Amino acid sequence: MPEDGHSSMPQWEYRVIHINVENKERPQPPDAQVASERLGGILSPEFIAREFPQQYGVSHESQAAGKHPAQQLQYFLNLLGKEGWEMSETAKVGPLLMFFFKRPVRPLPQRLQVPPNNESSAQSGYSAPT
Repeated sequence: MPEDGHSSMPQWEYRVIHINVENKERPQPPDAQVASERLGGILSPEFIAREFPQQYGVSHESQAAGKHPAQQLQYFLNLLGKEGWEMSETAKVGPLLMFFFKRPVRPLPQRLQVPPNNESSAQSGYSAPT
């Protein structure tokens, strides 16, 4: 085992996405007005569009929701790929289609890592409150 007490085996984080394939209606593009109404008007449509431009803006990417479901899925999977997610499996869980993604756990920067228990606070430069 390495000196830091961690195994050299890769560590993974996972993400699970449910894809609704039973819906007969064609999905509509995101609408800031509809989102505002769902929230009971707590956030204005203008605020929602400004704060979430990828979902509610008028950019090319935001138009993906109005496209064919295969194009929507491709766009979504490409976004996950850019974040380092790799689809590892799909599975049907009851009536649900689930997509399982994984990516390596990103190590914490050295200054944020907690020293192993066998190091004294004097060696690590950390002093516990008294």
